[in-house]
Amino acid sequence: MSDAAETLLSVRDLSVAFHQGGETSLAVDRVSFDIRKGEVVALVGESGSGKSVSANSILRLLPYPSASHPSGEILFKGKDLLKASDKALREVRGNDITMIFQEPMTSLNPLHTIEKQIAEILELHQGVTGQAARKRILELLNQVGIREPEKRLKAYPHELSGGQRQRVMIAMALANRPEL
Repeated sequence: MSDAAETLLSVRDLSVAFHQGGETSLAVDRVSFDIRKGEVVALVGESGSGKSVSANSILRLLPYPSASHPSGEILFKGKDLLKASDKALREVRGNDITMIFQEPMTSLNPLHTIEKQIAEILELHQGVTGQAARKRILELLNQVGIREPEKRLKAYPHELSGGQRQRVMIAMALANRPEL
């Protein structure tokens, strides 16, 4: 198998600019990296160096149109995500590529139980509901090491420790068995 066939994600010469009040700030300047199937890649840098901006660019999660990409391409299995339609991007998000955000308390909805939040992903992306969803949620919570997952299903995020909330975020990211 060639390197190109094994490459899931190829970021090439990616630049990210933010526009505000007639000013433009370049936050990322020509970053390039590849991620191959089964590979772990870390974006390492000082605070404010563009790690999160680069990662959020992959799924176009930046505040567009104030954010833009003056250069570069983000190829997922050969298709440029920067040029993908909103519909195509929705298919990729959560199905093929997922992200685990650093602070789960700002990503989890405080008004909904853990079960409801994971179930929503399963229903939206796979059409799985009811007992089948509950079974998959329990599998996911077990997989990420949450003890007594049956007791955690009805918990709200504030009722879990920080580590448990992070594990819930990981379970949500794994729910659709993404490639990346």
